[in-house]
Amino acid sequence: MEVNIRPIGRVHSPYKSREEIKEIAKENIIGEIEIFSEFGKGLKDIESFSHLWILWIFHLSKGSPLQVTPRTEKNLKKKKLRGVFATRSPNRPNPMALTLVELLEKKGNVLKVRGIDAIEGTPVVDIKPYVQSDKKDKARYGWCEEIDFK
Repeated sequence: MEVNIRPIGRVHSPYKSREEIKEIAKENIIGEIEIFSEFGKGLKDIESFSHLWILWIFHLSKGSPLQVTPRTEKNLKKKKLRGVFATRSPNRPNPMALTLVELLEKKGNVLKVRGIDAIEGTPVVDIKPYVQSDKKDKARYGWCEEIDFK
């Protein structure tokens, strides 16, 4: 099976390297998502949504281990290996990422957003609006419930 995915745009972010991204501070980071002109018509009505799902490529991914120690556990005395699909590791078999951002403004083909956690130049492959059915009241958070993120 062949799958063809091409970028529809790119991220403009204050982050210039993977090491600069801090998990706790990301919700306040302001950046832009530039949509290439041939996809601009697809932005019609997007400004009516407060939040957007951004699907992007970990273009600097370093491979695909199936078990990793999440960065949230790096400083713990008792580290655990977790299955990569139970983590947010950027090193994955298919280097895809999903981020929920707040849409602050749309100017032409550029979306100003809050909460971006991608580095400068990251390829964006899709955008979807955050809708009522995305909220799940009975969601469980797995092993992350054991971690103090503060």
